[in-house]
Amino acid sequence: MRDVTRFNPVCLIGNWAEDRELQRTILKDLLSRNGTGTLKLDAFRQRMASALAEVELTRVADDPYLHFGDVVQLVHVDTGCVLAGDPADADTRPGEQACAATAAPDVRAPCCRNSLIILPYVPPKTATALEPLYSDNTVHYGQKVRLALHPGAWGDAADAGGGPRPMCLFSKPVSTTHASRYTRQQLVGFTARVDSFDCAWTVVTPDPNLRAASEGVEVAIGAPVLLVHCATQKPLCLEAARYPNDYGIELEVSARSATVNGLKLALEQLAQGVQKGFLPKGAQTDNFWTFVGGAKVEELPPARSSADEAAAFMDGLVTELGVRQGAISLLERKLVTLENNHQLMPAEDFKLVLRQVGSQLPEDGIAALIARYAPGGRAGASIDAGMFRNDLRAAATAAGLR
Repeated sequence: MRDVTRFNPVCLIGNWAEDRELQRTILKDLLSRNGTGTLKLDAFRQRMASALAEVELTRVADDPYLHFGDVVQLVHVDTGCVLAGDPADADTRPGEQACAATAAPDVRAPCCRNSLIILPYVPPKTATALEPLYSDNTVHYGQKVRLALHPGAWGDAADAGGGPRPMCLFSKPVSTTHASRYTRQQLVGFTARVDSFDCAWTVVTPDPNLRAASEGVEVAIGAPVLLVHCATQKPLCLEAARYPNDYGIELEVSARSATVNGLKLALEQLAQGVQKGFLPKGAQTDNFWTFVGGAKVEELPPARSSADEAAAFMDGLVTELGVRQGAISLLERKLVTLENNHQLMPAEDFKLVLRQVGSQLPEDGIAALIARYAPGGRAGASIDAGMFRNDLRAAATAAGLR
């Protein structure tokens, strides 16, 4: 085979020029992204740094009770697992504004993703006589509350309202579209629809015999409790299913009653002189949770809304474009052209469109608009162009420009 004609190792065959240019283009793009910090690895590191940043647990009053505005952790009594959220593990379906909730088994220090802010639930209508009103900021047994994930998990500052873009713990009944990922039980997660009744929870005692007597009593930090979902009357439950994510192997959470099978509770009731079946079954320890608070007494800053900040920049945008003939209509046509079937469009295209129509809004103003109209309140790669157009028309009509 020594004298057989064959290709030389340096022979250029095929589309060698295109392949070489493609490799150079990929290398140039990699070096450019590395210089600007836009690599996927950089985004991952930034997200992990925000979610795992240490948080100091605080309370608003120097007493052993739970208060609205406290920064706490929800810990499972038996296993020590801490309820945590993952804003990056979001539901990508159109219209869903939720992310996953899990139980982290190995927690050495409180961080943003496993810290919660206690918020009151404000009903949309006037409270009835069946819902007693409490004048203090202490959480009572039987009172409706909301649990907001610490906003530092996605880089926002914490305040008494759960941040400018709060996400609260929610649950929905089992259906063909909503169920927990592995056990297929009732779904539990965090959602940006914080005013929904799906975010309302009630703190009750684990013992059914004491629930009526404990109604209205202050909830002590560290006491074992059941967190019952108000809409479905199902308590928060720790499942044995493994839930792998970016933080390791965690456990899944759902909303269901883990009760004792058989006649164990019935025999206990008969021994105490209680008629069989008079009281509901007691829950197992899978439903037992406790609130862990901090020693530092400090109140969070007053709540501020991203909608108010975005509304100010929206008024400035309308005033700026109103002096140019047809600028607002041109902006609407460009948005309709670039949005997809779900009325979403990339945030970079949105920023480019604003500059094309002649807007001189500052970068923080555009960032506020992107954060306001991002699906689920999570400033990311797309915005809800349909919602923005509706608010733009309303602001232009209010200013007398339409």
